[in-house]
Formats: sequence, C-alpha cells, structure tokens
Amino acid sequence: MELNKKILASCVAGALALAITGCGNGVSYASQKDLNDKKYATVGLDYQDVEDAAKTAVASMLQSPDFKQLQGKKVIQVADVINDTMQHFDTEQLTQMVLQTLKDKVQDKFYVTRVAGSQSSQDKTIEQSRKLRDNAEFNQETTQEKGTLRAPDLSLSGKVIQRNARVSSSKQRIDYIFILRLVSIKSGLELWSREFPITKLGSNKAVSW
Repeated sequence: MELNKKILASCVAGALALAITGCGNGVSYASQKDLNDKKYATVGLDYQDVEDAAKTAVASMLQSPDFKQLQGKKVIQVADVINDTMQHFDTEQLTQMVLQTLKDKVQDKFYVTRVAGSQSSQDKTIEQSRKLRDNAEFNQETTQEKGTLRAPDLSLSGKVIQRNARVSSSKQRIDYIFILRLVSIKSGLELWSREFPITKLGSNKAVSW
C-alpha cells in the first residue's frame, strides 16, 4: 500500500513537471524589439505585451496627420475589440491602457464615454438612472434632467489575432497581431488605424492559451 502511494506521488509530480515544461520551455521573442526589457517570456499574451501594444498604438496615433488636426476636446467611445486568440484575454485591459496612455500624453483633450457602443463596454447605470424619472419613490429633483448626456465624437475599436505555425520539428512561431482603429462618428471616416505584431518562438510542446 505504501509503495503504491509512492508510485502515485511520483507519477503526479512527473506529470506536473511535464505540464510546466510544456507551457513555457524555451520561449523567446522573435525580434530584438520584442526582446528588449523583457526578462521572462511566455507563449501567451502577458501584461507587458498588452502594455507595449497600447504604448505603440498611442505613439502612432499622435503622429497621424488626421489625428493632429482634431480640434477641441473630443469624446471617445470604446466599441468592440474582438478577441480572436486561443486564450482568455480581456480586451478591456488593452483599451483601458490605450485611453489612459493617451490621456497621459495629451492632457485635457479627450473624454471617455461608456454611454453607447457595444453591450460589453456600456455603463448600464447611466441608462438605468434615467429611468428613475418615472419612479415616484425618488425625489425628482435629484434625478438627471434630459439633454445632459454628451454623445461620442470618436469610436475606438479593434481586434487581436493569433496565428500559430511550426517552423521546425521542435519549434513553433506564435504571431499576435493587435489591430486598432479610430473612426469619426460624424463622418464615418477612419482617422487612424494600425497593426502591431508581437511574434514569439517556443517549443511545439508549449501551450499558448
């Protein structure tokens, strides 16, 4: 009985070690740019990858001629950012970093609204609070009057794509492509858009989700 327990414990430990090795063994960034300032590499998207994509997006946005010509303080609505990767990736983290970085770089030029846009990005409290006007249980002097909501001027949307490909009998290449775009709601014209690829190399045993 004691021998069986030792064998079982050994098997579990071996399986766990194999799983850990498969998830992160020999993973590296494919380009020197991606490698800079990254001490640890994983096959999946990590916080550093999302932060780098957000900073790169804002830097590109600020150099866009159409973006530079925007006059006055604009309201940005966060639309859908589609996750087309094989992992559980919260796209709100990306848009939040983009908007925060943008506010830090260009102060007093942008507002963010959660009134319209996709269901996932809406702040439902804003709409629900307007319904209190019809509720006699609430002091109507404390409810929000009509015509106070500010409509968005710009829409921020995008997509994150993942593509895996074998490059040898032991290595695989994982491409993560961040696609972001900024559209004028008034004209419907795209003011800015760009792709931001992050490429990693890892073992074929590595799991990218």
